[in-house]
Amino acid sequence: MVLEEIVKGKVTGITKFGAFVSLEGGKSGMVHISEITEGFVKDINDHIHVGDEVEAMVISIDDNGKIGLSIKKCAAFRARTAPPPMFDEGVPPADTDFENMMKRFKSVSNDKQADIKRGFESKRGTGKRGRR
Repeated sequence: MVLEEIVKGKVTGITKFGAFVSLEGGKSGMVHISEITEGFVKDINDHIHVGDEVEAMVISIDDNGKIGLSIKKCAAFRARTAPPPMFDEGVPPADTDFENMMKRFKSVSNDKQADIKRGFESKRGTGKRGRR
């Protein structure tokens, strides 16, 4: 097991400060309450339960072999590395030929570029004084 490795496991216990996860190979790790999800977590039981299968990132391994896990960082990593969907169902319709796929790609790309451009334009000039 190495740092930043994505591992799967089963929640075996929950405390006020975190959740214990049984990992493959007979090892176990702990997800601190701050590593459950983005934002403030008042009660871990609102997010995960004993018996849930979870995917987490290894964020620490101490000298005693204790493994620190993060569900939050794993989810962020998956979101960054997931390919953007081009079709509503995730796969192209069977009757879609290459030319139609390229038209769809160009349309989606143009929409995304327009969104980015609008974002930059809306930030332009904020907090500045008018020109004389």
